[in-house]
Amino acid sequence: MLYAHHGGETSLAETEGRKKGTIVFTGTLGALRTNAEFAAYGASRAGARSVAQALAREVSKNGVHVVHAIANGGIKDEDNEETRTGVRMSAEAVGKTYLWLSRQEPTLWVHELDLRPAQEKF
Repeated sequence: MLYAHHGGETSLAETEGRKKGTIVFTGTLGALRTNAEFAAYGASRAGARSVAQALAREVSKNGVHVVHAIANGGIKDEDNEETRTGVRMSAEAVGKTYLWLSRQEPTLWVHELDLRPAQEKF
């Protein structure tokens, strides 16, 4: 596997295990379970989750952090009452969470994260 490095490409095997980046797959709850009549959707979401898991196993030893984030609800790029009070997820809050993931130390990585609006009943 290759990654971009100063305008060129470098084999991940040449990174000596240092953290070289983070890949975040944004999925949905359908990756874990689906409702009746949504089998194809569930299979596609479970497939994305499986790709994230396989890729993590393949590249984490080379310094690439792979995350599967489950966004359980719509993400709104708006500053309104719903996003300020946690009725809906704000794009800014999701972005800050992804930035936090990218800054994790290479000694401990989150692989799967469940994002929900603060006021969701589950």
